[in-house]
Amino acid sequence: MTSVATPQAALDDLREHLGSRRRQETDPFDTLYRIYVSGLLGLFGFYLALGLVDDVAIDPTRIEWARTQGPLWVSLVAAVAIMIGVRSGANGGPLAIDDLELHHVLLSPIDRATALRTPTWRMLRAAAGIGALLGAAAGELASRRLPGDQMEWVAAGLLLGIGISLSGVGVAFLSAALPSLRRPLIALSVVPVAWAALDLWLGSATSPTTGFGDLAFWPLDPRPIAAVAIVITVAAAVGGWLVRSRLSIERAHHRSQLVAQIRFAFAQQDIRSLLLLRRQLAFETPRRRPWFRIGEGGRIENRFPILVRDARSYARWPLSRIIRVSGLAVIAGLAVAAMWHGTTALIAVGGVALYLAAIEVIEPLSQELDHPGMLELIPVAPGHIAVGHVAAAAIAMSVVWIGVASVATLATLDWQVGTAMAIAALPGATAAVAAGALSIKRFDSPAMVVPAEVEGPRTLYRLLWPPLLTTAGVLPVLMARRAVFLDEPWVQPTTTVACIVALVAAASVGWIRARDDFSMAAQEHMK
Repeated sequence: MTSVATPQAALDDLREHLGSRRRQETDPFDTLYRIYVSGLLGLFGFYLALGLVDDVAIDPTRIEWARTQGPLWVSLVAAVAIMIGVRSGANGGPLAIDDLELHHVLLSPIDRATALRTPTWRMLRAAAGIGALLGAAAGELASRRLPGDQMEWVAAGLLLGIGISLSGVGVAFLSAALPSLRRPLIALSVVPVAWAALDLWLGSATSPTTGFGDLAFWPLDPRPIAAVAIVITVAAAVGGWLVRSRLSIERAHHRSQLVAQIRFAFAQQDIRSLLLLRRQLAFETPRRRPWFRIGEGGRIENRFPILVRDARSYARWPLSRIIRVSGLAVIAGLAVAAMWHGTTALIAVGGVALYLAAIEVIEPLSQELDHPGMLELIPVAPGHIAVGHVAAAAIAMSVVWIGVASVATLATLDWQVGTAMAIAALPGATAAVAAGALSIKRFDSPAMVVPAEVEGPRTLYRLLWPPLLTTAGVLPVLMARRAVFLDEPWVQPTTTVACIVALVAAASVGWIRARDDFSMAAQEHMK
């Protein structure tokens, strides 16, 4: 390191030296290989999705709907992104600063704005890059079904992705600059969402985020009001850059510790730890007073103790978790509606939304697994208890499924969608909670030594199978849509696919029941 004259120059020199050491310790060929594999898999998945989009031609009525209603939906999405940004900043975000830099740089006699210049720029740059990638992909998908030049759609999607991501990060910095107003800011973050939802209900365009919707559909209907989205993006990003010095060190320290643990849990694929850490990050705690009460020692509790135990767990859900699961149900319902109208690729969106909701619904089983010592004291096989929790969660997931079906039916105004969702309700709900249980309940056993050649595919299977199993629950609706499009009877093929999904879900539940016994037998055999 060379001698420097000012603290700012010393900081720049230190970061340059650390970056040089990091580059020396990193194998460039390994990095290029990871980029190559990730890019190859990403392109394969993207073009596979593109192949699923061209199956149903869009009619003039749907084009007119996209022209009038599409911008309002995008406006609602932008408002939700801004709300998430406000909540993130109020909870200590959006920066996650390393502990060493937090103690040795932010507490040093260097201007805080200077110390946070590099992390802030890195955050804005990453948000813009991710937004551009997702926006360009969405624009390419839209160009497959809507009239207009392909490059115009890609450019509009790219600008939209950058705008929404930078706006969300910018308002996160702005809300982080006011830590004393955390609760009012979280409450006010609902206002743009309610405003955009009211516009969608009334068919008006008065929300400040309307410009994002007009920007998204610029190739279909150019409107000058789209420039408002650019103004909001620039204002949010510049405002966030200017107030970076007001970041709360205490909240940044709390967030940094949790983010480090989240990264470790993600590397270990520990979904349960990820959930707990994310709730700590959002300061989410169970309710002190339950929404409803169940009497102690009643006949129902003696007959169905696991069901009553799960019901009491759901009764202490905080309002934020109820809103989150409801939002996932709405997303899944809209994805099913879009799939019914021909955009088959959105079945993946609906499957992922249902999977995330199932992860929340399977919470009682997660709580049971958090106390393995108490679980061993119960004179019942652990697998039997796990299946009991899955059955109770399937009942709760059926309520979520009803919400998904209601949203899909209202969005399409087609009774056939509701009927197909009703046929798929029990298999789909069971498949979803079974997938959630497979993700939460880790089945690693020290007695089972897995060769390195098998560990990679095994890890990939454990990561991808639960979302795929949840997505399979929507396949009966896809089969019904195909039969309706071909003007064929659709009830019988829909029921057939639903029965197949039910068999797969039952096999997954059976595996959850027998896996502990299989592990114990393997351990006895290895002795």
